[in-house]
Amino acid sequence: MNITKRESAYRIRVFCGKNEKGTPKFVYQTIRFDDPRFEGMTEKKRDKAVEAIGFEFEQQINSLAILPTITFRAFAEKWFTDYADIQQATTTRERCEDFKERTYTAIGDMRMDKIKTIHIQDFINSLTKPGVNKTDPEKGLSYKTIKHYRSFISEVFDYAIRIEMLTKNPCTNVKLPPPNQAERKIYTPEQAEEFVELLYSEAPLKYQLFASIAIICGLRRSEIVGLRFGDINVDTNILRIERAANYSRKKKEMYVGNTKTASSVRMIKLPQIIIDLFLRYKAQEMNSKKFMGIRHTEDDYLFCDTTYTKIMYNGLPYNYLKKMCKKHGMDFYGIHSMRHFVASAMIAKGTDVKTVADILGHSNPNTTLSVYTHAFNEVKAKATDEIVDMLHLNEKFGSRKTS
Repeated sequence: MNITKRESAYRIRVFCGKNEKGTPKFVYQTIRFDDPRFEGMTEKKRDKAVEAIGFEFEQQINSLAILPTITFRAFAEKWFTDYADIQQATTTRERCEDFKERTYTAIGDMRMDKIKTIHIQDFINSLTKPGVNKTDPEKGLSYKTIKHYRSFISEVFDYAIRIEMLTKNPCTNVKLPPPNQAERKIYTPEQAEEFVELLYSEAPLKYQLFASIAIICGLRRSEIVGLRFGDINVDTNILRIERAANYSRKKKEMYVGNTKTASSVRMIKLPQIIIDLFLRYKAQEMNSKKFMGIRHTEDDYLFCDTTYTKIMYNGLPYNYLKKMCKKHGMDFYGIHSMRHFVASAMIAKGTDVKTVADILGHSNPNTTLSVYTHAFNEVKAKATDEIVDMLHLNEKFGSRKTS
């Protein structure tokens, strides 16, 4: 550390390592004589006080002075401790842990400043090859999983940029493989209608309400599990979504946290059929609690275990609905597929992208556009067909033959 006294200020210089060419790097801080911290001090005392300030500044810089020569593995572990453990949801944090082994094998021992787009692209491409998928050795990883791998690496580099260790993220130009449309199965209107008819004729009230919210409103499974009785206003038919419940594999228990994004905190209007289901379910639960000597409150979670001491395990609805469909020879694509059905159905009916994004809780309409490009393209195609029909062009000129 070096302190230089000038006409009206002190200049503190602190060494913070060397760049890749071996040239020393320094950071500076300027403190004026009229700084409030020097108020009432003589010049001699002020000179002494600035030494203490300089020492504190040096300690701060040293704690942040992570050189870009650090390996990806070492820096990623620091990212887990300094960022992921504090900022990320438990399930996201645990998922990133799952990505460490393959990622570290590919680029873990490379210096952060030496990792280029081509290195990450080669790694991403390798995840598409047969033999990578442990469940099905003949296939590579799914598009969604590969996307999560890229996000993990990108977040590590984003953190390096935020602490001013690097200036560029090599993931920016990394391209994902084209998504396999077969991986996303979406209910047709006919399938959805058949599912709902079976649901209302056979399923307990709990699963009727759960699945109705999923297949009519498009909520994420975690958002439904995280609902409280007080989140549904039966006077206005308004549902408030402001939390999510997920399962921690590490702790082996459910936990309640924030929604996926800030935009996921939202309110939507419920159709009367869900309000009717909710009132019947609420009456049933209140009677059960009364029988067990438990007082019901509006803060109680909508879906609990049979003892009413814990929030319901989020895998129960999936397991029940899958068995119900299998029993009747019906396809079951999962809870999240119901969300895709809702989005596709709204788009097919001409709902604008902003409204669809707001209902689904997407942070940006561009997310909705990118996820449901195929559905929007179908609507556009139908729109031009409707103009042809309106002008009766097919009837008048469609069968014309040129001589």
